Amino acid sequence: MDSILLKLLQRESAVSPVQLIQNLLRDPSCALDDRIEALNSLCSVLESDAKGCQQHDQILPVCEEVINTICIPSLKAVNTSRVGKTKDSSQPQRLHAACELLIRCLGLSGSQSADLIESVALLIDASLRTYCEEQRLGYDSEHKDVLDVKTAVEVMNYLLKHASTLSTHHEFETQLFPRVLDTLEHSRFYTEGTASRVVGILLPKFLSNADRYQERISAIWELLLRLKTGGHDAVEKAFLLLCGLADHFFGGACSFDVTSQGEFWALLQVGLLTGTNAVTRKRAMYLLKRAIDTISRCDRTITCTDAATGLLFWWSPAHAAQLMPVWQDYILIIETLEENQVHVVKPVLPRMKTLITAMATVLPDPGCLLLHPSWLYTVYRKAFTHDNKNIHRWALLDILQLDLAASPHIITMGFTQFILGPVMSKLLQDTSLYNRLEGEKLGSCPVIGQAILPFLTKCLDMLGSAEKVQFMQDMITALSREPCGAVPLLYVTQALASVPPVPTWGDATLAHIRQVVMTHVMTNNITLRGAIQCHFAQAICNMADVEKVSLQQLASTLACLEREDGCMVRGTGLWEQVSSWLTEHGDHLLDLSSSQTGDPAPGTHLSRFLQAGVQAAIQVSPEEASGSDLPGRSEAHSIAMLLLLAVDGQMKGSQENQETALHSDSPAGVLSLESLLSPVVQVLNSARTHPYLPPAKADRCLHILSCLMQEHGTSEMARGCCASTTQQLSQVLQSCLEETLAFLVQKLTAEITKMADIGRVNMYTQLLKQFSTFYPGGNHATNLVLGSLQTLVERSISTLESQDSQQVSVVQSQLCCLAAMRSLSCVCEIVQTGPAAYRRLGEALTGAGRVLRLQDGFGKPADADSEHVSREDWGRAVCLYVESQWTVVDFLLWLPGNRACHALGSPAELLTRAMDNTEVATGMAAIQLMRTMERLIPLVHESGESLCVAAMDCAWKLVQDFYRDTDHFWPVMYSFVGITFHPALMAAPAMSAVFLRQQQYAGELFAMGERIRGVTNILLRHCCGYWAGGCSADVQTAEPSSTLAVQMSSATAHMDMILEAATFGPHFKRNLRTELDTIAYVKQLGNKCSVNEAYKGDERDDKQVRACIVNFLVSISRHQEQWTPFIELLFTRLVEKDQEMTKKVHRYHLNAYPHRYKNRVWQVVLVILPYISETLAAQYVDHLFNTLAAENQISVRYMVEWCLLLLLHRYPSLQSHLWDGLRHDSDKRIGIMASQMEITAHLGLLLEDKQEQEAFFDKAFPAVMPWALVPHFAVRVFALSALQWMWRYCQEQGFTSLMERHSLLRPCLDAKENITASKVWKKLTENWYIYNFRPRQDYSVETIFHSLPYLSGITDAEWISPNLFLQSPPAIWEDEESKPLPLWNAREDLRKCLYSLWKIKGPGIWNSQDDSKQEESQSEPPAEGNVQKKIITWRHTLEEPHLNMADMHIKVVRKGHLVVVASLIDKPTNLGGLCRTCEIFGVSTLVLGSMKYVEDKTFQQLSVSSQGWVNIQEVRPGELPEYVEEMRRQGYFLIGVEQTADSRNLTEFTFPDKSLLLLGNEKEGIPVELIHQLDVCVEIPQQGICRSLNVHVSGALLIWEYTRQQVIKD
Repeated sequence: MDSILLKLLQRESAVSPVQLIQNLLRDPSCALDDRIEALNSLCSVLESDAKGCQQHDQILPVCEEVINTICIPSLKAVNTSRVGKTKDSSQPQRLHAACELLIRCLGLSGSQSADLIESVALLIDASLRTYCEEQRLGYDSEHKDVLDVKTAVEVMNYLLKHASTLSTHHEFETQLFPRVLDTLEHSRFYTEGTASRVVGILLPKFLSNADRYQERISAIWELLLRLKTGGHDAVEKAFLLLCGLADHFFGGACSFDVTSQGEFWALLQVGLLTGTNAVTRKRAMYLLKRAIDTISRCDRTITCTDAATGLLFWWSPAHAAQLMPVWQDYILIIETLEENQVHVVKPVLPRMKTLITAMATVLPDPGCLLLHPSWLYTVYRKAFTHDNKNIHRWALLDILQLDLAASPHIITMGFTQFILGPVMSKLLQDTSLYNRLEGEKLGSCPVIGQAILPFLTKCLDMLGSAEKVQFMQDMITALSREPCGAVPLLYVTQALASVPPVPTWGDATLAHIRQVVMTHVMTNNITLRGAIQCHFAQAICNMADVEKVSLQQLASTLACLEREDGCMVRGTGLWEQVSSWLTEHGDHLLDLSSSQTGDPAPGTHLSRFLQAGVQAAIQVSPEEASGSDLPGRSEAHSIAMLLLLAVDGQMKGSQENQETALHSDSPAGVLSLESLLSPVVQVLNSARTHPYLPPAKADRCLHILSCLMQEHGTSEMARGCCASTTQQLSQVLQSCLEETLAFLVQKLTAEITKMADIGRVNMYTQLLKQFSTFYPGGNHATNLVLGSLQTLVERSISTLESQDSQQVSVVQSQLCCLAAMRSLSCVCEIVQTGPAAYRRLGEALTGAGRVLRLQDGFGKPADADSEHVSREDWGRAVCLYVESQWTVVDFLLWLPGNRACHALGSPAELLTRAMDNTEVATGMAAIQLMRTMERLIPLVHESGESLCVAAMDCAWKLVQDFYRDTDHFWPVMYSFVGITFHPALMAAPAMSAVFLRQQQYAGELFAMGERIRGVTNILLRHCCGYWAGGCSADVQTAEPSSTLAVQMSSATAHMDMILEAATFGPHFKRNLRTELDTIAYVKQLGNKCSVNEAYKGDERDDKQVRACIVNFLVSISRHQEQWTPFIELLFTRLVEKDQEMTKKVHRYHLNAYPHRYKNRVWQVVLVILPYISETLAAQYVDHLFNTLAAENQISVRYMVEWCLLLLLHRYPSLQSHLWDGLRHDSDKRIGIMASQMEITAHLGLLLEDKQEQEAFFDKAFPAVMPWALVPHFAVRVFALSALQWMWRYCQEQGFTSLMERHSLLRPCLDAKENITASKVWKKLTENWYIYNFRPRQDYSVETIFHSLPYLSGITDAEWISPNLFLQSPPAIWEDEESKPLPLWNAREDLRKCLYSLWKIKGPGIWNSQDDSKQEESQSEPPAEGNVQKKIITWRHTLEEPHLNMADMHIKVVRKGHLVVVASLIDKPTNLGGLCRTCEIFGVSTLVLGSMKYVEDKTFQQLSVSSQGWVNIQEVRPGELPEYVEEMRRQGYFLIGVEQTADSRNLTEFTFPDKSLLLLGNEKEGIPVELIHQLDVCVEIPQQGICRSLNVHVSGALLIWEYTRQQVIKD
């Protein structure tokens, strides 16, 4: 309500303003917002009315009533935090109106306002206290009696702003200042703008009180110190506070110097690394630059020490010339690392040398480093957070290559903490750092991996003895703490295993190693985890401190390195290293068990520990003695491994000890298995007759024997490790063998009565298998084992026969049947797969067929519930019974003639029952069922096609069920392939149900092979083995190999599978490719890594798929004529595959999928080329020439040329196609000519007869000569090259008459081309294909699959070593000389050639990159000189209000008063770029024709988020006339950007402060009616021919000119 209207109303009605206020307070019909507005107007009248002073007695109570009834309730009702949610835009206006009314009322109260101000201050204090309490407790409450925190801050702002006009002595300031700091400390930075309001509004006003300035600035500094130690939110508030009060901390008026505080510099380091908020990092950068600038202007010395890092920062005017360049480079590097573009960051990185030099420079005068190392750590840690992984790699490599000897002080300044913290985290977590870079060979160690070992060595050299111990212990602790990838862990552990021996590790470190192995290693690839464990074992030998490592912890750690991983295997180099180390240091290791009884006598320490260990391993606790559970195996595993290591080491070390240890009465100190294991032997020899022996004790002894035989191994490598140890173990076993076997037979046939005994059944049968393997035949022990097995078979059959269906109704009877069936299956496996000496047991097992009862199953008996048998336990028993039962069935089917199968039923019935049993079988039971199904397939395929299809479907279902079961997936997959692609089914006619199912599942396997390495290998190994003349070695069949005709028919029918395999190559993700590269590196280590000794070959290498196909195709040379139809079909289909890819992808890059696919196609064509008939060659020779005209990569062109060369040489009648192609014709495609001339030159050299050669060259010279004169540069150079090559050969062969006939060629060959031609000529002479390649002599598998891909620039993922063909079935390379395609290249020339790639820029345009330019591009940028820098220093920037603004969510306040009107522009691209320009130059308002443009993706791509910082308004084009007139009334000068008759030149025009810039439409410009409304039109002078500039460019030029004149003119 207008105050003038109020005065008129007062004059007419003779009512005073006080009375009007009282009436208004009592009028309930008036809305609150209108009442507040009216009250503000009435109070303003009272303030201006001099008579109001006479009504003081009336004014005071009225003001008090207004405050209590209107202002305070209104302020309490305002909830600013919910404005955005409720969409109530009136609350901010109500807040400011109520605050203005409150201040007016307090001002009218005069000297009596102190009490009112005190009450308001108390309300504010209570409000802030409530808010802080809510923040501490972590909840928001709906308080009605206090103010919202933002409201309280705003009220306080009004009080402080008008404090000078109020009758107060600032008492409320003293009361509220601590509460304000408390509010700032506890405010939630992200969810509210409270912190911004406090810093930007309140604190500057509090600090305006000069009397309390020092006290308050010190309190703020104390708050900063508390925020420094808080979380991310606290740190961000600290930087907001520092930037908001920067003038107070860095200004001259303040005696508190923040730059002299070490905590300030430590806080800056924290802020520079804040990863959650870029604004905080920018604030930290701003403070750093301002601090350096402030210090550099002051002529004083500063020394800042931090409690954690020591002397953190120092400055001296005497050394300013040395310090300033260091800090300038530091700031430049930190700022540049904020950029995402690598081309911006990379040129700045060499400046790190300045910082590294400064870190190593000690100035003698102050006696300190030029730069504290913690600042260098900050740079590296910031680089670790960059978006580009190349920056991470650079930073890590730079750290690992630091010259620590030049910086000895760095070790004592937090360096080890930095290494073991962020550096170790980056090393262990980021697998991408170990990616193989361009130019690195397959199997090479990545550059990061190479740098770790030298770095660790340098660190250890710099550390003292105590520091070394702590450093190495902390490193293993870091490994156990950080989530490690297998690839990084491999290279780190390799470095640990190779550093110079430093005895630093104790029991705690070994415990950490076990934790790493169990948590980070066990689920990885077998090669990687085996290599990691090898490195750990080697590191233990190097790093273990024998005075701190106990034998107990050592045994547990070594046992953790499992045998299945290919690590601790007898016979490997690692085993010998560990056993030798144990022999040398064993007597010095701690024995925790002897700590209570004193140390053992010298020389017997290890022996006594082993004896105690054996005793402990067989010791039974009271709980075990009274229970029935099977004891654990881990303790027996540990002691068994340690026993063999100790005995092997001693026997290897001394031949005298070997001879002595063979005697049982070995002297003290000499280890003997017989004496060490005597307690075990005694227990086992009395186990059968001792009535009170606890079963658990006998089981523990059996565990030890089992682990000893397992760790001893049965391979040739293991048996050759130490013959004396083998002899000792054999003697120990024989000393208790008879009693042990009798005990096992007794247990298996009579004493399995409880569910807990099922584990014993498995252990007992496993022991029987181990005995049969350990004693393969020819001695008394073998006869003992044979006799026991014979007895076991007889008793088991008798047990099963004695149990009829009525008796088998209780748990005990069922378990007896289970034990008997398991015993039979054990003996069947021994006979079927064990030593030949045990085959005689087959006759005894033939009676097992009558007791199988396949139809009855293994149901749960009635008393199972009363025996407390759980469903899970009985399920495991059922699976074990099913597995054992079908193992016996499989054995009976395996017997010659199937003589025992008549009692089982027909093969069809057996197959049906086997499929039914797969519904309940899991794990090994399902695998055994599949093996039996595979054996039944040939017996039913002729009469039961539908049954075979059902078996295939059943097997596929099992594959899907076991898809994620890593323990059983691969055996299931082998069995599935054996069933589905059984030789008996491979002969199925095309389009039959079996054949269609095979096609379906082959497609499924190829698709699965794209995701899982090795799946497709199984299929192709099997099928190629069959097609090549029989089943592969992996799959056993019951029938002989199919005939040749059937094999050929099968291969022809499965042509699609062969083509898919010939071009197979999965697409690996980058992380998987890194893993494969690391595996290749481990393989090339050879015997240096023991996993290579124990784990031979890699059947999961996907390259083996193509190797199998090649082996199969080479093998058909034995029957080449019969396979001719197949070869012709294969050749035709391969050519069609190439045509399809060419049509699909016309152009492609090097190593792209089309390139690799076509390369594989032509590799197979080269393999089958010897089988191509002349008729087929004539049919396709023109197609091959046309293929050369397509835009193929160089490797594909080379192979097509090679095919043509061999065909033209083999069939001379086809050479007419070559001469026709060389005939000079202007219509010829240039792309094919270079290839044809290379073919011509090579073909002449292939001819063997001299007369034929001379006749060929006589024809070739005139055919090639015209092409040496064509304008096309590349063709001309290739023609000259071919002519020179042929001419030189004719000289060498003495074809004088031929050279005389073509003597005109000599001047052409001697002509010199320009400098570009010379470079190309040099490249041609160095090209391996032109001058080193011999098409016929180099025709080999090695050249096709390894040499040519390597020399043509194909990725090494496509290279296939000849050794892989030797490892892949079918095995055909024993007689290599008889093959039309040899495996190895007889010539060494290509192996000596280097990779030289010629790129194709167009059809026939062959080019290569200049070496000098390539080297120049790869060189490191200079450390000094100008670099690209998108961030400028703070002194030269416009004011950045967002560094200290009051609210992060408001638009930036702009300098100047420029309004840009773009309503006539309708293209989002122009508008987006214009928006970005407006934001950069601080335009106050941008006017668009519609706000929908802001949401346009094209707009946003050009604006790059600038729309969030520009004040944008919407004015539609039709509203422009009214809008510009309104702006004229507001004082704006209207300027149009248009070429008119009266337009002003931009260079001569002066912009007013308040300017409105109107931009025209892209095509039509500014309409005439709007031009008439403008004050002036401005045009841009131009010098070119084009009529006008782009509208965005025009606007940008004028905006810049306004900014230059008005904004930065000072």
